[in-house]
Amino acid sequence: MENYKFLIIGSNGLLGSNIVKILKKKNYTYATCARSNSNFNIDLKNFNSVKKIFNNNNFEIVINCAAKVDINFCEKYYPKAKKINSDFLKLLAQLSKKKNFKLTQISTDHVYKGQKLKLNSENAKLFAINKYAKTKILAERHLKKLKKYLIIRTNFTGKGKNSFFDWLYKNIKKGKKINLFYDMYTSSLNVKKCAELIIKLTLINSKGIYNLGTKNMLTKKEYAENLSKIMQKKLLFTPSSVDILKVPRGKNLGLDVRKIEKKLNLNMISANKAIANCLKEYL
Repeated sequence: MENYKFLIIGSNGLLGSNIVKILKKKNYTYATCARSNSNFNIDLKNFNSVKKIFNNNNFEIVINCAAKVDINFCEKYYPKAKKINSDFLKLLAQLSKKKNFKLTQISTDHVYKGQKLKLNSENAKLFAINKYAKTKILAERHLKKLKKYLIIRTNFTGKGKNSFFDWLYKNIKKGKKINLFYDMYTSSLNVKKCAELIIKLTLINSKGIYNLGTKNMLTKKEYAENLSKIMQKKLLFTPSSVDILKVPRGKNLGLDVRKIEKKLNLNMISANKAIANCLKEYL
């Protein structure tokens, strides 16, 4: 029987890997869980294997970063997406109650519908505009039955395979023309800052739901324009509406971050600062 401060589920993903780097630097005891290259290499759909990990080890804090985030996949293969994004969280909630660990769930800004040019507070009405959003809303419901839980609704990007920033940076550098949405607003935070604040919030006496993002929001088009200016590279693009996508997306996903600012006694960075922070990873 091993005792750990943290268990990071989905430790090889963009967010999970950044959380692990910080924990290692700060000398916390932690274990990782993923399909491969982790302390516990398992398929999360195998719930018996998951239970075995918790029966054989003790964790104070469990941060779940694992999810099916491909919106098209979730729409086409909803039962498979639900198994990981929702049913797995039901299991984690049951284990949290049994083993008495604090459970932190990384949720998404896609649960919001939002009003035009208005940031969404944690109390805003949730809206399952697509099946990905539906799975994440269902997951939150399982956690809300617990005494010890933390739900972090966030949007992050950075240097990593298949990330929005990585796609954008490489296309701007190559001078390749891309489609950019002029009507989809987000408060996308750089992943390093996101990971840092998730750990801070988890370690203190915090529970409930928190938004985590930049203090302002930008459209995907504005985000790309600001990045190209910092890079001093020409941006070639076609302005498009998010409505061209087959699977619907929310347009107004900006996050009101005043609650987390108050809890952590800090001011969240601007969207432009987050862009600059992402770019530093490439220099």
